Amino acid sequence: MKREAITVILFLLLMTFCTAALLNTLSVSRRMSRVTNEAISMTDGGKPDSENTERLGAKLDEISRHWERYEPLISTYSRHDELERVSSAVKRLRPLYDSGKFGELFLTLHETDDALEHLRKTELPTVANIL
Repeated sequence: MKREAITVILFLLLMTFCTAALLNTLSVSRRMSRVTNEAISMTDGGKPDSENTERLGAKLDEISRHWERYEPLISTYSRHDELERVSSAVKRLRPLYDSGKFGELFLTLHETDDALEHLRKTELPTVANIL
């Protein structure tokens, strides 16, 4: 009886951890996607006006800070190749902004958003992801 109770407790702890990890990943990726989409709209297809340029820099800083804050936690339970894709895209954003390559920045923001969406999809408990 004691072994059965311990097994049930361990199973419940495992399910709690997995659910918390999934909810955290979904929350972080959705929040970052929202900010990324705001930045995409500010680039105006690679040609932002002077008013949007300053706000765009602030959004890029927000994306970087957010990712730096949550990446260490997410990396404890998520696949590293998915995280590397997001990290490499986020790291390229600020240098592109600073050099004034807004066309490439526009594409990299889309790449970041796609990587976040892919991260979200790979973490969902589907039959394909489990097998």
